Amino acid sequence: MGAAPTFPGGAPANDRTPTRVLLLTEGTYPFRWGGVSTWCHALTHELSDVSFSLLAIADGPRLERRFELAPNVERFRAVSVWGVRDSWEDRDDLDDPGLLRRRARATTDRALQAGFVPPFRRFVSALLGVDVESRELALTLHELHRFFLTHDFDAALRSRPAWDCFVDEVQARFDGLAALHGYHGAAFSLGDVTAAFQWLHHWLFPLARPLPEVDVVHATMAGICTVVGAVAKVEHGAGFLLSEHGIYLRESYLAQHHAHDSLFRKLVKLRFARLATTLGYELADRIAPCCDYNRRWELRTGARADRVHTAYYGLDPVRYAIAPPDETRAPAIVWAGRIDPLKDVETLLRASASVLAAKPEARFRLFGSAPSGEEDYFARCVALHRQLGLGGAVSFEGFASGTTRAFADADVVVLSSISEGFPYSTLEAMFCGRAVVATDVGGVAEQLGRAGLLVRPRDPGALADAILRLLADRGLRVRLGRAARARAETQFTIARFRDAHARTYEALVTDGAAA
Repeated sequence: MGAAPTFPGGAPANDRTPTRVLLLTEGTYPFRWGGVSTWCHALTHELSDVSFSLLAIADGPRLERRFELAPNVERFRAVSVWGVRDSWEDRDDLDDPGLLRRRARATTDRALQAGFVPPFRRFVSALLGVDVESRELALTLHELHRFFLTHDFDAALRSRPAWDCFVDEVQARFDGLAALHGYHGAAFSLGDVTAAFQWLHHWLFPLARPLPEVDVVHATMAGICTVVGAVAKVEHGAGFLLSEHGIYLRESYLAQHHAHDSLFRKLVKLRFARLATTLGYELADRIAPCCDYNRRWELRTGARADRVHTAYYGLDPVRYAIAPPDETRAPAIVWAGRIDPLKDVETLLRASASVLAAKPEARFRLFGSAPSGEEDYFARCVALHRQLGLGGAVSFEGFASGTTRAFADADVVVLSSISEGFPYSTLEAMFCGRAVVATDVGGVAEQLGRAGLLVRPRDPGALADAILRLLADRGLRVRLGRAARARAETQFTIARFRDAHARTYEALVTDGAAA
């Protein structure tokens, strides 16, 4: 197959050859604020002796970077999988202008039938329910990747042989896939098949480009990240590390439960989520969930126990000074996060109405903005705010680049999510010495321990009662705040975070990728 392709640019000129890591992100760093991006930023800056190549799978072209990359991010590439029609539209790495023309000339029907259709058919059949071992699926994806490096990716995915292959597999497999989920005789339309065919095109976008030669490939989530990670493992023999911050498969099911798509489209999306998850769990040499809650989900979904080791987030205690809140102002309750359904801002608004009915002088400050695609949810929240008559007592403060000052002015910090991994917002509140009320989801319970109050998710009454309990008892607020700071300082420091990941990289390089 010849020499393995690499990203543009040579190896860093250091006396000591650093560990080379390909960091894979999807819809997050460095273009979106949030916990995963905060984690990626800390990882790359703290492990300054690691040479990172960052491949950001983006949800749109020409996005603005929200973070300044660390000096040791030697290579950076963004791949837009949505918002573009062709894989080359936003490419900035075409040093050879004739490359696309040569690939186009090579993409004949004969080449497609010989080199593309066989692995494409195997991938589609797996997508539509045919059992396949993860290593075989990884080899199939790698075969597609190698074909795309010498042929026109977009022409191949839009070709008549590709369409005919996809339609044949749908007609042969979908009845069985639907029956497996309890739906017999399920119908589908030409629009369904066309939409799914287009999804495949976009899901495979990152395989159209060379992958850098590295020692470790580090995926920050399952999904397209694990597809790329599996191919990089095959291509370069790299060690494969998967860090899940949320359970991708679980969140995919939650999303499809509320979606208004047809059964066909839902099943195709969920099947891709399951394939990508299984691929990551079975091929990763190490899996580093951000909390034990995620670890339990991963083990339940097929990950090997000997490869799964929790790696908590960490913060620098020096950055968080404890200051007593101003007792002369109105009681302040602070929330910070993305405004989207998983954060359940609607339950928070309903709880705030109950709190204000009992304590009208209280003030709620909500810091955060709606990510792309969640504008309708934000509009729903604004409408609910108006319906509940919350007025200026509950304010949407917009995005804040740092929450330390907001938490320093809080009496209570609240989290209302229905799904979390190991949230940074509550961790920062702990370092600020603030009392926390949070929904008992994900790794929140193991983060807070006994240093906060936990309530059921989607229960505005329980959330309001816990907030009122803290507002009524200053001594309890102070005790919980001190306990939170003490717990954070011993369990969740940046030094522990840095050392855990440095040891994992070293082990993957020393031991090599698992056979």
